[in-house]
Amino acid sequence: MNKLHFGDNLGILRNIKDESVDLICTDPPFNSSSNYQHFIDVSSTKNETFTNSRTWDSAAENTRVDIKERAKNCETYKALYECLCGYDMMLNKADTGNKGMMRAYLTFMGPRLVEMYRVLSTSGSIYLHCDSTISHYIKVLMDAIWDHNDKKKSNAFKNEIVWYYRTHSRASKKYRRMHDIILFYTKTEDYVFDTPKPIYENDLFLRDKIKDSIDKKPIRSQDDKGKYKRIRTRTDDAFLRDVWDDIGVLPLMVTERLGYPTQKPSLLYTRMIETSSKDGDVVLDPFCGGGTALDAAQALKRKWIGIDNSIVAMDITEHRLKDRYGLKPSEDYEVVGIPTNLKEVKEFARQETKDNTLSNWAATRLNLTPSKESDNDRHPILWSLRDKKREDVRIIAEFKTEKPSPEQVRPLQEYIENDTADIVLLITFEPVSSEMREIANKIEKFKYKGLSFPRLQFWQMTDKFFDDPESVYDELQMPGKLRFKPTKKVDKLFPDIQFDSDMK
Repeated sequence: MNKLHFGDNLGILRNIKDESVDLICTDPPFNSSSNYQHFIDVSSTKNETFTNSRTWDSAAENTRVDIKERAKNCETYKALYECLCGYDMMLNKADTGNKGMMRAYLTFMGPRLVEMYRVLSTSGSIYLHCDSTISHYIKVLMDAIWDHNDKKKSNAFKNEIVWYYRTHSRASKKYRRMHDIILFYTKTEDYVFDTPKPIYENDLFLRDKIKDSIDKKPIRSQDDKGKYKRIRTRTDDAFLRDVWDDIGVLPLMVTERLGYPTQKPSLLYTRMIETSSKDGDVVLDPFCGGGTALDAAQALKRKWIGIDNSIVAMDITEHRLKDRYGLKPSEDYEVVGIPTNLKEVKEFARQETKDNTLSNWAATRLNLTPSKESDNDRHPILWSLRDKKREDVRIIAEFKTEKPSPEQVRPLQEYIENDTADIVLLITFEPVSSEMREIANKIEKFKYKGLSFPRLQFWQMTDKFFDDPESVYDELQMPGKLRFKPTKKVDKLFPDIQFDSDMK
């Protein structure tokens, strides 16, 4: 069964069987997007062994010690350790101004790359997506890991793929960045590689609305048998080259866009999966984010495993799979690490040792998203409605697992009195008392766009919610709908593509 894991991917990878994955497509995070880091920081479980992959601290030192110990009995870890020692010599002085950021990140990524190599089948491949700030460092790490075994007599590195795209950016004293790097490696020389399709032959491409470069009118002529005629473009052979310039970034208004900061177009991962795997193969994304690779794998009838440590990412992925394919967690795919029913929620609450994880998970059930005003170092976390017309509403959600009492209300009142939040939600397993409701009723209402809403609200989580998520409206009053609007299945990606002016 397909699996979606919540948690630190290193521990999860170490529990996956050797050579059981046919293809890895992943886009690890780095420091090039502050919005992305903010999005993750306010919604993640804390990694107990590596709390900050961008600072050289005691956790990074402990991870390096662990790598050294594993290197004694594992040739792959030995190759990693020697490579990291080489980076130490090069980066020790240059990296001090950034608190050892690069050394910390490479120490974070190193063991994860080793585990990815281990789980990859002998005919397997990996596509690792990264930007220009890190790709050259990661490539050296991968060279050390993938080619550590001299007996293979093969070159694991196959391509440095340049994904070229057009974006709007401000003028500055440097050239505008308009590409990412995708590193393509294979486990052995006996790997799957089927010639990829041109972009216009992919089912995701909106073939009946291609824009003519002259008059901008939709054209798509058919032959006498009703088949679409081929249209020649400047990027006709992009699928055969290591520069992919026929797939654009996601436009702001395209329905595929789900609000995840680093979301990539499905067509990008469709090309990787179609080329380097077969029907029924297992595709792994250990940094699955908003679920783009899983989406493409599902569409192409591959099995998949997704891992991420962001509660928000899990929520977006679940909605994506439901809206596009009608898949339900725990029924159509296995969910590991986060609850899918009331019994699992209570078990999750008993086992939880990480701050705010349960509250954050509950906030995503209401389809709240981290607010732009959130401070990563401050408690409580601010959330907002997933609605651009109402995203200025500031919401705090706290889950209390013990029996509700008036004492729990008083700290929440302070968030209202000091104007930290517009609406505060107290989430419980048991019904709140009449005294608590009386306190809430005495608080002045929140005025928003001519309407009034209670500033302190209560939500009792029961089995009813898991059977009927819309039942939450029986208890909560918000400025607008809380749940996702289903994605229209007819909406498809329209990539940014250029055409020859002399097409015939």
